[in-house]
Amino acid sequence: MTTGQTLLTLAAIVLLAIISMGIRGMYLQSVKTSVDTQFTSDALNFGRDLSERVHRHSGSQVAYNEFFTRYGNCIEDFDEDDIDLEGIDNNCKVNYNSVAGEHFIGLITIPSNDDDFDFGVVEQEGRFVNIRVFREKNDEFVFDAKYKTIVTDF
Repeated sequence: MTTGQTLLTLAAIVLLAIISMGIRGMYLQSVKTSVDTQFTSDALNFGRDLSERVHRHSGSQVAYNEFFTRYGNCIEDFDEDDIDLEGIDNNCKVNYNSVAGEHFIGLITIPSNDDDFDFGVVEQEGRFVNIRVFREKNDEFVFDAKYKTIVTDF
């Protein structure tokens, strides 16, 4: 084999390595995006489950009172951007471990006063309920999703 053929063979091997590493990088990015999408989907599903749990307390005065017996200490009196999960009452937090292996905490908070909600024909008294979902990442909890719903006594 001459020197030219050897250099051509080495160049072809280097080019093949560059192409295969590029394909591998695209594959890894695709897997990372898929996993992140799964974690976000899990956070949204968990938040929706919590919202449905809150809605079970609407519909009657007894259920509405039960809601405030359970979540009455979950008054929202903190800065939206600076939430310390350690300092919040455990009744306000719900833990969840997803099928994908992620640990989530759902935080349920309510404002301190009732609001009047207009449902077209009827005006009803109730309260907003904020549901925030945090995902554990590197031993810290990172905000992932937020739901806002209402609970009423009708």
